Amino acid sequence: MSLGLVGLLSLLAACSTAGGGAGSRTSFASDPSGRFRCDGGTAMDVRRAGGGAVSVTSPLGEQIVLPASPPGQMSRYGENAYALVIEGPDALFMKQGEMPVNCRR
Repeated sequence: MSLGLVGLLSLLAACSTAGGGAGSRTSFASDPSGRFRCDGGTAMDVRRAGGGAVSVTSPLGEQIVLPASPPGQMSRYGENAYALVIEGPDALFMKQGEMPVNCRR
């Protein structure tokens, strides 16, 4: 069974709201920007791009701009085949047809 990108984002959103207190998650909540070290020795850079979007140099080496999804979000971004979920110091980068990549600031 394939969840598809929208289904995967919905599942991740549900998981991120279940349990857990404010803790360290809120220290990064207002700024998604930063350098992330990712599984497999790769890295990802995230910068604000205006209009609620972020500019991403993905762990796969791709340059993409992802809008907030839904608009106004500061932790979930996605468009077409790409999605990025940032939860505190952790990030999950997803590209359709590829394995998700875990990253950490």
